[in-house]
Formats: sequence, structure tokens, C-alpha cells
Amino acid sequence: MKEEIKYPYIVFKIEESYYCINSRYIATIVQLPHYDRIPAAPANVTGMFRYRDQVIQMLDLRKTFGFQTMAEECKAFEDMIDARKQEHIRWVNELERTLASGEPFQLAKNPHMCALGKWYDQYTADNNSKNSSVLFHLRKIEEPHERLHHAAEEAELCRKECDICRREECLSKALRCAKEECMPVILELLDETKAIFQSSVYREMVLLLDGMKWGIVVDEIEGVQELEVIEEKEHQPVVNKSSYILNVLESGNHQNLIFELNVDTLFKELREMEKVI
Repeated sequence: MKEEIKYPYIVFKIEESYYCINSRYIATIVQLPHYDRIPAAPANVTGMFRYRDQVIQMLDLRKTFGFQTMAEECKAFEDMIDARKQEHIRWVNELERTLASGEPFQLAKNPHMCALGKWYDQYTADNNSKNSSVLFHLRKIEEPHERLHHAAEEAELCRKECDICRREECLSKALRCAKEECMPVILELLDETKAIFQSSVYREMVLLLDGMKWGIVVDEIEGVQELEVIEEKEHQPVVNKSSYILNVLESGNHQNLIFELNVDTLFKELREMEKVI
């Protein structure tokens, strides 16, 4: 009796979770190329591109699984950074206004209490390895951001303790530190952060399916490995509800669970899509 060939699995990531597909179903793997969008296509169909003598259509697994696409994730990050920039522009403007009017400054003086500081502290605490380049860059913001907020504390202390002849000079120095020294640096670093984030997340790969003019778009490839089933989906009620997952597997290389794609479901959906595209 002829022994059945055992194919290794291609392991990849989607939204920080691990998935795999048996390599027998994959013709080749390519980096996400330039592609053309398809008018009126389903939301999870990325587009199509030419590969050798074929036109390949792409299914975005992020969108298929109900996650944000890479483009949506990047846009959300950029919008968040732009919001933090605008908040700090308003912060400096309010500091300047209150110093001129003599009113108390009511915004955050503690750099860890503003929205940027809270997000930064959480982001560095998470230590997201996917964005290690972003983390490295963000550390450059710590010093000017702390100095910016400290300028408001210095201005408040000056009002309490400086005599009249020195107060104007002291307040002017605090405003100059915030507005002319720290703020331009912070805004430039935040703009650079957006570009670094974009370059760090856009590593998408396309697994071209054997015998079909389709590819599946994934975040990044982890490798080709021998895996073992540790839990069949029917034994896991929650997993069993997902038609896209066949089994739960494990690897000797890391502790993460790996979800095996249900090829039958995937191929059936792609054939149905071909009827409407």
C-alpha cells in the first residue's frame, strides 16, 4: 500500500494570531504586488494582478475574518497621530493665551496625563514586536514631550514665586521652550512615526492557490513547518462555529496556537465569488 505523502504547513499571521494552510494547496508565495482594484467587487476582494501568464484575484483574509484591513489599520493609526498633534497645538496655544491673560492654565501639566502620554505609556508597555521600529522611534519623543509639559509647571511656579521684575522674563522663557523648542520637534517626530508605522505593517504576502486563479492575502509568512493537531474543531464549540477553521494545531517552535484554514470552505467561497465578479 502506497504511503500517503505528508505535506508541511505554511504558517502565517493575521492580526497577531497564527494560521496555517497545508502546502499541498499552495502553488507559490509572492510579496503583495501592485494591483488593480475590481469595480463593485466584494469588500474582501483586494483586487487583481498579472502573474506570469495569468491574472490572479486576491482574497483579503483580514476582511474575510472581520478584522481591519492593513490600509484601515494604517489610516486609523495616522488619524490617531493627527489627533494627538492637534491636541498639542491647542495645548501650546492655550498656554500662550493664559500667560497673556493671567488666567490659570487648566490643561495637563503632567506629560503622562495627556492623551499622547497615556497612549505612549500603553504602547511601550505592550511592547508590540510587530512595531519595534515604531517603539524605537517613539522613545525620541519622551524628552521634548516632558519638557513641553514641564514648561506649564515652570510658568505656574514663576507666577507664585518670581518677583515682578523677573516674572515677565521667566514666563517668556517657559513659552519659548514650549512653542519654539519642543513643539516643532514633537510634531516632526509624530509625522515621522506615521511613515515608520506604514513601512512596518505593510509586509503583506500573497499565497497563490494551486489550480485556481486566486491568492489569499496575509500579514506575513512565519515559515513552513511540520505541525500536529491538538484539538479538532468539533471539540471546541466556539471554534466549531467558524466555517473557516478546520483544526487547532501546535508547533514545537513556539507556544502560540495555530488555526488551520478549512480549504473546502475557502475554495467554495472563491468559486461562488467568481460567479459575481
